[in-house]
Amino acid sequence: MIRTKFVDASNFMTKTSLGHDFTCNPYVGCEHGCLYCYAQTMPSFLNRLEKWGTYVDIKMYPNYNIQKNTGSKSLLFSSMTDAYQPIEATMSCTRKILENIYESNLKVSFLTKSSLVVRDIDLFKQMKSVEIGFSIAMDDYWKEIFEPNASRPSERIEAIKTLHQSGVKTYVFISPIIPYVTNVFEIIDKVKPYVDYFMFDKLNLKDTINKLRIYQVVKNKLPEKYNDFVHIFDSKKNDYYEKLKNDIKTYLIKENLQYHYLY
Repeated sequence: MIRTKFVDASNFMTKTSLGHDFTCNPYVGCEHGCLYCYAQTMPSFLNRLEKWGTYVDIKMYPNYNIQKNTGSKSLLFSSMTDAYQPIEATMSCTRKILENIYESNLKVSFLTKSSLVVRDIDLFKQMKSVEIGFSIAMDDYWKEIFEPNASRPSERIEAIKTLHQSGVKTYVFISPIIPYVTNVFEIIDKVKPYVDYFMFDKLNLKDTINKLRIYQVVKNKLPEKYNDFVHIFDSKKNDYYEKLKNDIKTYLIKENLQYHYLY
């Protein structure tokens, strides 16, 4: 059962330093409930009484005016939530924003785990600059464990195909790369005909509570790999990810594939 409430918000665009000029988070919280999500470790979420993944605040904006002198600045959906999480199917908060900005010069970028994004192809095709990114880090089996309420990765791949065939720019963010869970090269091979570029990132276990939560999952599901997994994150060496990074670079060059970020 997801607890929802409406909250007043001042502006749908807020300045950010996360590789874009602005970000938009139409919701507070995320139904996807990903075990590894860094957002749940942020102070504003730690103070919530509800468990991560069980609540969503729906933002109510006084208007959808774009700030003056914004021009062709970049706008990211979303840095702290998923703009196409399940509640978007009924609330359409993200679509309402798009209906007000699709004729602007903004360079709009989405990052989602939801196949619902294809609903808005009609607007994407009219926008001057838009790209749709999908976060994919595992197969359908592991998704049920790490990303319980997100679309299945196989559904995300079908959505990528649909967007690509509609002429919409797409990318895949293989993140977080979880040792012994994420098959980076299998994911690349499945989506490479349909994406314009890739991005990659490691699993972030800097937060102690988050680390213990992931360790417990690995201990239960991959007991034979548990000690190796712990060593990767508890040792001061970075051999696992460095070797993988070199292997990824080599493969991308071989396949003539583009990437914008590789941890």
